[in-house]
Amino acid sequence: MRSSLINTHLLTTLLIFFLLLSISPVMASAPSVIISEYKVTPSVLLPGEQGIVSVTVKNTAEKATFSQSYTSGSAGSNSATTTTVDINAPIDSVTMVGNGIEVLGGAYNRVGALGPGQSISLTFLIRAPDQPGVYFPEVWIRVSDATSLKFPIPINVNSEVQIQKRPQITVNKQLPPSVIPGNDFNATVVLSNNGQLSASNIRVTVNTSTPSITSKTPGTYHIEKLGQGEQKTIDMDFSTDKKTTQGINPINLVIDYQNPDGTFQRQVETLGIRVRGQAQLDISQITTDPARISKGDQFTLFIRIENTGTDDAKSVNAKIDIPLSGTREAFIGKIEPNNDAPAPFNLLADRSGDIPYTLTIRYEDDYGPRQEQQLLYLNVYTKDSTPLIIGIVILIILAGGFAYWFFVFRKKGTGNV
Repeated sequence: MRSSLINTHLLTTLLIFFLLLSISPVMASAPSVIISEYKVTPSVLLPGEQGIVSVTVKNTAEKATFSQSYTSGSAGSNSATTTTVDINAPIDSVTMVGNGIEVLGGAYNRVGALGPGQSISLTFLIRAPDQPGVYFPEVWIRVSDATSLKFPIPINVNSEVQIQKRPQITVNKQLPPSVIPGNDFNATVVLSNNGQLSASNIRVTVNTSTPSITSKTPGTYHIEKLGQGEQKTIDMDFSTDKKTTQGINPINLVIDYQNPDGTFQRQVETLGIRVRGQAQLDISQITTDPARISKGDQFTLFIRIENTGTDDAKSVNAKIDIPLSGTREAFIGKIEPNNDAPAPFNLLADRSGDIPYTLTIRYEDDYGPRQEQQLLYLNVYTKDSTPLIIGIVILIILAGGFAYWFFVFRKKGTGNV
């Protein structure tokens, strides 16, 4: 009888083992999915028999909050807003890799987004191989902008083979939502032994995929022993430069450890670091046409705005609150990194003196709308009447000299004749 061949203890052990494997704490700052439940029907397959694997995929994330600060007002006061958003898990695909089991159907593409705490049930049609044994097909889940998941499902094909007890290291990664090129960041890695025996002589080696991301902490970590159910937290610090490629930059963690029987195991984990540029606008130059402005002049004020950041500044708009007549707002558009653009303002100098004004620059980048403000001064001179006065004085002197010559020297000359 087929049921007599089934080792109940084996199935129970497998179930507990892989449920423990799927349970790990996740950060609430990034989408993360797990297979919360699975079922194989029938529980033991005969060689060549077809069966169904049912899995439940769940979004373990909840909500996230982020704050955005900006400067407003002529006094440059700071304000901030805090927004709470759901962390959805956009699932690109869910597939099964047989690893000895023939997968007949059940590839899912463009599954869609799972909201916080939501789950979805999926099924795969399989066929058992001709050779009895315990097989481990893997369910692969690809999540956009997050760590993908590979989950093994134990399939018993008419076997009484016991799986040897061993340690099982799982890794929980706590990463920043994104990193700006040129900024430092830290990552927290939690190693957990969810297996049935201790792991010893654990070595974690950090390998960055690009020279633009370097480790500020040791590249190799040693853990003497990690018993069943124990955890070890490793804090890692990294630096980036402004040439870091934007997008997902992988950092590989190579984990080597020793089993109780003296054999060694190796597993490779990946830290997917999302690098996103950020625009940064500043003033590069201020000029006027004409260069010297006097009261009553029509003139153009040119303020050149440069982008010293690492991302495009889009929808750039400059505005001045100067107390002069004319156009006080200029739309610039997009400014790419390491470029600048002029903001022209046509004005009438209907007052004089050192006139204070505030420049407000509004723009957008991948992080949302932003704003910069700066207090500036414009010097408008009073109309200079000195040349006119000097001219009048010269005319008076010339007229006086002519009159003196006409009435004095000329008459003296006439009388001598």
